[in-house]
Amino acid sequence: MAIGMVLAAVGFGLLTQLDPAAGLAVLVAGSVAFSLGSAPMTTLATDLMVGTAPPERAGAASGISETSSEFGGALGIAVLGSIGAAVYRGQMTAAVPAAVPGEAAAAARDTLGGAVAAADQLPDQLGAALLDTAREAFTQGLRLTFAISAAVAVGIAVLVAALLRHVGAGPEPSWHPDPSPGGPCAGKVGVVKASGHAAEARARS
Repeated sequence: MAIGMVLAAVGFGLLTQLDPAAGLAVLVAGSVAFSLGSAPMTTLATDLMVGTAPPERAGAASGISETSSEFGGALGIAVLGSIGAAVYRGQMTAAVPAAVPGEAAAAARDTLGGAVAAADQLPDQLGAALLDTAREAFTQGLRLTFAISAAVAVGIAVLVAALLRHVGAGPEPSWHPDPSPGGPCAGKVGVVKASGHAAEARARS
């Protein structure tokens, strides 16, 4: 798990090098790296949670794992998306060309899509300048969010290596069936005993 998070951090680090003129090579390489590193984490974390829970609580452990995954993903998107949007708007506030009309400038400051729509309504040279500014501001926001993601991935890798270094497959499960008359395995134990007695009787006859 720690190695996977380190690989994900490397992918996020590559994505911090994104540039409008860099092409798809950096984007594809970074996306492949962090996907290969982070994709197995959900399965491994679920296996760890369900595997350490007693059988009667396996369903609850699986539900907690699924809820944690969904909540963490939604929270991460919300936080990182807010940071990226804040960087974009901060960059656009000071960088919009002065010749851009106020309504078009306000639309460009809100989102990249608004900047693209506003640039289409402006003269070619002014629209191109606005679009270049918006793309650079958006790229700056992406770089910061990817840098934060890389730092978080490194932190998780360190925690996993420190806290789970002794976790491994034990020789025996941590739970044992209860053979008492009222236990959950009483019926099965009785069947096994009855089968054993029947086999013994046949052998004697």
